[in-house]
Amino acid sequence: MHHLERATPLRAEMAALLTVAIWGTSFAFQKMALAQFNVSTFIALRYAGMLALSWCVLLYRLRFAPRSARFDRRDLPGLALAGVLGYGLYIPLSTLGLSFTTAFSNALLIATTPLFAALLLRVLRLERIGSGHYAGMLLALAGVVLFMLPAMHRGVSVGGVGDLVSLAAALFFAAYTVATKPLLPRYALPAIMAYTLTLGTVPVILVLLPRMFAQDWSHVTRAGWAAFAWTIIFPVYVAWSIWNWTVGQIGVARATLFMYLVPVIGGLTSWLLLAEGFGILKIAGAILTLGGLAVARRAETSVPPRQTLPVPAVSD
Repeated sequence: MHHLERATPLRAEMAALLTVAIWGTSFAFQKMALAQFNVSTFIALRYAGMLALSWCVLLYRLRFAPRSARFDRRDLPGLALAGVLGYGLYIPLSTLGLSFTTAFSNALLIATTPLFAALLLRVLRLERIGSGHYAGMLLALAGVVLFMLPAMHRGVSVGGVGDLVSLAAALFFAAYTVATKPLLPRYALPAIMAYTLTLGTVPVILVLLPRMFAQDWSHVTRAGWAAFAWTIIFPVYVAWSIWNWTVGQIGVARATLFMYLVPVIGGLTSWLLLAEGFGILKIAGAILTLGGLAVARRAETSVPPRQTLPVPAVSD
């Protein structure tokens, strides 16, 4: 049966906004945690926490829907691909990039995900994308660059390696989103999260586990543990579950457009919580980004969807 109930596009877009809001506010928490944990320990412990959380949620769901954890062995390569792209590559690279560069630069480069997603969709012929959609994406990207220009001028040159790693992370998150889409009509979201997390994180945990002995635990404060807990629960498990549901509702191209708002929301959060400057360039950039999203959204709704063969569902 199909596990994703259809929702109105507006409801799905509100879910996308909630997701990017969580992501946009999470860079500061990750940066705080990385100041107290070494990168290897942070990734390994975070993965262990996410893995435990995903299986607890799935086991709880099994009490009410005993067949919700079933899967077709033919989908194992797809689940493994999504797990490796999202958890084996994107999160470690994003975390590594954040440790070398500024949170602003990391957010900006992760926000190039829609461009990579559009390229993959075009090459794989999975969704039809019109010229108006591309125009909106480029307009939104220009707004992001304008919004981030003051921060880029101050510190982007310091973390060149981190910037390149962050850009690679954006590519892998786009690939994860594309790879996950065919699985969404066939599986309950808790099952997708548990299976892809297991396939993508266990190898990484095993590789990084010996390096945890180098961690100086005496320097980890309560605030550091609190920031670490946030990174386990909200930006990945909660946000990625909502994100996968959103992709299943409105498609990859339309959902990934909201990624452009991640650095804008991050900048707003820094202004509100950290009293960072918020000048005319940031205001103009935010307006341009929202304008680009509006253009792409209007163009996307005018393009008829590509006809695809129905995917056989797993029976419950």
